[in-house]
Amino acid sequence: MFLGAVGSLTSVGTLAYTTREPVETLEIRVWLSRGAAAYDGVGERIREYLERICDLEYWTLECSVGGTVDVSTEDGARVTSSGEWPLMLAAGAVGAHAVTPVADVNLLVTDGQMRRTPTGYGLPHVASVGGARHVASLESFDDLLSRPAANAERGIVPKEPATRSMQVLVHEIGHALGLDHEHGISFRDGNAIVATPMLSSYAWNGDADVERSACGRSYPEPADGPRKLSLAFSSCARRELAAYSGSRVG
Repeated sequence: MFLGAVGSLTSVGTLAYTTREPVETLEIRVWLSRGAAAYDGVGERIREYLERICDLEYWTLECSVGGTVDVSTEDGARVTSSGEWPLMLAAGAVGAHAVTPVADVNLLVTDGQMRRTPTGYGLPHVASVGGARHVASLESFDDLLSRPAANAERGIVPKEPATRSMQVLVHEIGHALGLDHEHGISFRDGNAIVATPMLSSYAWNGDADVERSACGRSYPEPADGPRKLSLAFSSCARRELAAYSGSRVG
């Protein structure tokens, strides 16, 4: 099922994903499962955060909410890994489904669990993630970054279910744009270890599939002190995103 879905997505003309260099406008569209849509304002909260996190100097960001879709599972990873969400997008691209995909990132947010990995999934132009109930509880972006434990300049925020869910959402968008785990870093901020989106909780659970970041630095050993998250892409992730040309980075 999954391989068939990927084949449908990448077949000639299916989604019209072509190299366009340079990318002047980056399009991200967010859809909600029925479970996710039960939380008031979650779509607009996601868009608010993405408009701050993904509005980089390389492009003009167009972030929209596509509405609610019916899917068979609220599992944020399985809805894509099974092929269901990719096939829905492929059908929408040829007018056979109400879902209308955009050129760069098509993100489905569900009410799936966020305790056990995988909690989301990303492949070129397609992503899905759970955690809607947590994201819905987030305060505004500015209020979050103004907390005493936060660092607005570096995008550092406390590690909580809501902030982790938002960071995983950004992580899957990174995968949809072609970034890998090696484009994430962890670093010390005082006595805390901070992880950026493409590394995320792999900084602590030992499941990262790389030992050294593409940024040219080793990961510090996990400590018993505080753990924090950064909502900002690392420097090497940003360099890769600067080369994004409509298909994959680089």
